[in-house]
Amino acid sequence: MSKLSCEIVQDLLPLYHDEVCSPETRASIEAHLADCEHCKAALQKLRQNSSLPFEVFRENKQESAALVSFKGYWKRSKAASFAKGLLVATAICTVIITGYYGLFRWNSTEVPSSVIKITDVSLMKDGRIAYHVKLTDGYRVNQISGRMGDDGILYMTPKRPVIKSKADAERGLANGYTAINLEQFNANRSSSAPKVKAIYYGAKKDNPILLWEQGMELPPSSAAVEAQLQVGTRELPPGPPGK
Repeated sequence: MSKLSCEIVQDLLPLYHDEVCSPETRASIEAHLADCEHCKAALQKLRQNSSLPFEVFRENKQESAALVSFKGYWKRSKAASFAKGLLVATAICTVIITGYYGLFRWNSTEVPSSVIKITDVSLMKDGRIAYHVKLTDGYRVNQISGRMGDDGILYMTPKRPVIKSKADAERGLANGYTAINLEQFNANRSSSAPKVKAIYYGAKKDNPILLWEQGMELPPSSAAVEAQLQVGTRELPPGPPGK
């Protein structure tokens, strides 16, 4: 093959660089490059330009892989953070709700006997025992808990939440007449359970007030009390079967 000109060599340089030309052409190009600095510089520039995209691609690929890895980590971290946040929020809400009901709703505190005033204990025509109760501290009572032991003594304990309220205290269980249907209470207990021998108002451990005991004679209820405590109004519900 005759000696190639610079124009032809530079046209063939891409084929030479990519190693797709024939052995004869390659030999002629190399022979020309041995004596031509201009074409040799052109080849060097071609090599630099062609190698740049590969390096950039490799760097971009590494950066892309890093971004993908970080994205996965971010998603996992975000999901884990969301789950932790949800658990923490649920726990906080549970504590708040439990605390609220424990302090404001649950009747867990027994009213001390020192603020209980019992008056006008009497016997109604239908055999019920009527009495008037007033709590002198001015706070509302939410519940009257009746508890009876094997000794036949019934304790009626007023209860309220830890955080006391004065709302409707004068019209609720803290101030008014109440009747106890002792006959029905005994009838709803098992035959083996002891009958009621005495009734106390207040907690057993806190010097409760005696309302009635066997052998005690009570005065008859007034007409006003009879009218106010008609059957089904403000009376102690029947006791459960058994004890």
